Amino acid sequence: MFKHIIVPIDGSNFSLQAVDLAASLAKEQGSSCTVLTVVDIVPAAALAAATPDLVNAWLKTLDEQAHVAVNEAVDRMRAAGIEANAEVAKGSPADAIVEMAKRQAGDLIVMGSHGRSGLRRLFLGSVAESVLRSAPMPVLIVRGEERKAVKAA
Repeated sequence: MFKHIIVPIDGSNFSLQAVDLAASLAKEQGSSCTVLTVVDIVPAAALAAATPDLVNAWLKTLDEQAHVAVNEAVDRMRAAGIEANAEVAKGSPADAIVEMAKRQAGDLIVMGSHGRSGLRRLFLGSVAESVLRSAPMPVLIVRGEERKAVKAA
């Protein structure tokens, strides 16, 4: 049913849970996957007082970290026997995810969600919700479990 699954990640445990679920689905469906992360360059604009060299160095670091993250997720998928490739995009995360899904002929997006609600969601926004509302293909939101430390008695 699904031939190509797009898996956006943000480096969180929630997105890694989505990677694992997407790998399971891909194995079951005989699908390939594209693991994607987006470097949001908008925060760089907030560094108005920073020198261009500092901004460029910061963006280079973010780009390098993004490549490491997607390559590790792709390695994880390949270890499970899934054909996968890595992509790093720049821009608004939700827009870049939907655009990449269209460009890669994705027929399913599997992504994690932090599950924020109330004021935290209002102020932080929800990339998953924006993708869900604007993607022309099905979107599976993986609402992961946040693991909390337990204090020993």
